Amino acid sequence: MLIAPAKGSESASRPDPGTFDAALVVVHGMGNAFKSQILLEWAEPLLERMDWVARDRIIGANATHGVTIHDSDLSGDSPIVTATVRFPKRRDPDAPDAPVETVERKIAILEARWSESFVPMTRAQVFRWAVPFMWRAIRRTLSLFWNTMVVLSWLTLGHHLRAPRNTLLLPRWLNLIVDLIRVIVSTIAFLVVWTFLVVVGVVLTPILPLLSPLLLIPWFKNVAQGVLDQLVESIGDVATWKERPVRASAMRLVVRDALTRAKELVGDDGDVHLFAHSQGAAVATFALFEELDPAELNVRRLTTVGAAVVLLGREKWQGRKDTYTPVKTWIERNAANKLEGKPHVAWSNHWAIWDPFSAGPITDTKDAARKRWQAAYFPSAATLALGPEEHAVHNTSQPWLDHGVYYANTVQVVEPTVRHLLGDEFPPVPQPVEYIRNRLVVIDKKSLGLSTIAAFLIAAILPGLSGASVAFAWLIQTVADAIGWVISLVPGLDGSGASASVGFLIDQGSTPPRLSTIGWIVASALVAALLVWLNQLMQKQTERSIVWDRCPLDVRTWLVLTAIPRALYVLAAAVVVWFAILDWWEPQPSTGWLVVSGVVLAAIAGFVIVEPRFSPAPRIVPEQESLEAAPRIVPPPEPMRLGIAIASEEYRRELATRRANLQPEGAWATWWAKHFHGWTPDATPAASDTTVI
Repeated sequence: MLIAPAKGSESASRPDPGTFDAALVVVHGMGNAFKSQILLEWAEPLLERMDWVARDRIIGANATHGVTIHDSDLSGDSPIVTATVRFPKRRDPDAPDAPVETVERKIAILEARWSESFVPMTRAQVFRWAVPFMWRAIRRTLSLFWNTMVVLSWLTLGHHLRAPRNTLLLPRWLNLIVDLIRVIVSTIAFLVVWTFLVVVGVVLTPILPLLSPLLLIPWFKNVAQGVLDQLVESIGDVATWKERPVRASAMRLVVRDALTRAKELVGDDGDVHLFAHSQGAAVATFALFEELDPAELNVRRLTTVGAAVVLLGREKWQGRKDTYTPVKTWIERNAANKLEGKPHVAWSNHWAIWDPFSAGPITDTKDAARKRWQAAYFPSAATLALGPEEHAVHNTSQPWLDHGVYYANTVQVVEPTVRHLLGDEFPPVPQPVEYIRNRLVVIDKKSLGLSTIAAFLIAAILPGLSGASVAFAWLIQTVADAIGWVISLVPGLDGSGASASVGFLIDQGSTPPRLSTIGWIVASALVAALLVWLNQLMQKQTERSIVWDRCPLDVRTWLVLTAIPRALYVLAAAVVVWFAILDWWEPQPSTGWLVVSGVVLAAIAGFVIVEPRFSPAPRIVPEQESLEAAPRIVPPPEPMRLGIAIASEEYRRELATRRANLQPEGAWATWWAKHFHGWTPDATPAASDTTVI
């Protein structure tokens, strides 16, 4: 056991070789990464969560446990962060009353940054390559969205029709109605997305090859060069990886050097973990399994997030087949290690359900990808396929944003990585408790996405309604007049121009004055910014209650309270659409049509509000290295849903323990704890009385 230095003893000395229990090498994705950028992006959330779980009183921790940072060298030649974490050792089930034993584990985190290891390709070369790559990316994106939006809806409907009644949340007929509405809405939404992406591809196909020659025109160069340079910087590394084998080798060399450094830090007995994002996952996977011997470098686990392993594959050589089978290579590497008595290399892959770059599980064939994607929701004997451990996660539930924020997904990405680094001696989370937390995260993120859509719908329509347009015009004019009046109070200044400056936003020819077309656009942008900001603010609070509050609300109370603001967004969107029908429809709709449209909109709003609660949540797909070793028929998993998990003894014990440990500060916190946490002053025990799960 390693002895940690005194708490708070930070130093700037070079880490000693062979003194660490685990080292994590993080590899960045596409684009130019600055020194320490990827290191900080992951070291900060990992260490913060590591400290949180290590100090959790529910596992028997106290103030002596947690993380102590020693070195945080962010500007040297080899940026590195080192720390010691102290935590209570996992209890022996056969000795539940044994004294708590503390484990100390030294951890180093370092980066592999290859963005400056080669000369980039020219703009013309990148843009010529970008056209076929763009269409491949669009096809993969549409395939992912088709699965997520349409196929999953049909699978859910079929599952509910076959499932035993006691595993269903709603009566079978009501489940059928909800599932049919989901299929219809999802199919329509997919058709809209399909049309948008295809149109974008058609428009960009002739434009991209012409961008570089157009820079020869002086005025175009002045306007567009900065934007185009940023675009080349973003995707240039991807083109280099595929089209320039020598430079691709330089990328892999950086990963190899970082792993060699990590092996020095852990010596012969420590564990090295390789963690890679996006294009870095393609670089790291190829380097680790095709060129290196993981056992010689003590690599025990590869973790990929938002991995472009399948999208990018390997470098392309003229005259060679562009085939790449990363799963087959990984399996063969582990098989060889087993024969030689070397350790197994585990592989965990995290992909967000809306991430177009990872676009689902990592497999060698499309059929295997389809099976393992389906296994993430409804596993069966028909879904068995070779591949790494797959985690389908919810980052934001918003397309185009999911790819870059894996580091912010504390429950589904950061904490599993933390637990791998802490090793088998760290206490596990009871399965029902873990299910509840994951399920609530999925509900929260899906609600965030739906509320964002509602916010944009409100913002697009509201300023165009007759009454609202007049009100917005009056508000703009009033604010401008007030500003002009304040300016005129200053001697020598004329404030009359303030009123005239907003004239283009208001149509003065209408009676009463209302927003002009430009005014409508500006007002919509401002309303959207306000509503999205409020939505994000609410989501941060609900997420904190799941992720960081040590005494969360009980599940049912949390579901009710967090549904209120989401319902307001969705209902407001339905009301705005109804008034738009009333205001814009020509000829004026009859009372009967207005009633019917109101009922339909209310039904749609009700479905959108409750859909996150009733939709399926993904589960972990275990790594599969052999189909022969797998059972011929996979037994159905134990029926698990929120009601069953809430009723479990594990969850009841955890909630009771957390409430007993709650120590509110202040009158408001005390009132909240009494009414929503079930806390009473007499229930607070001493630290030594904490129940350990």
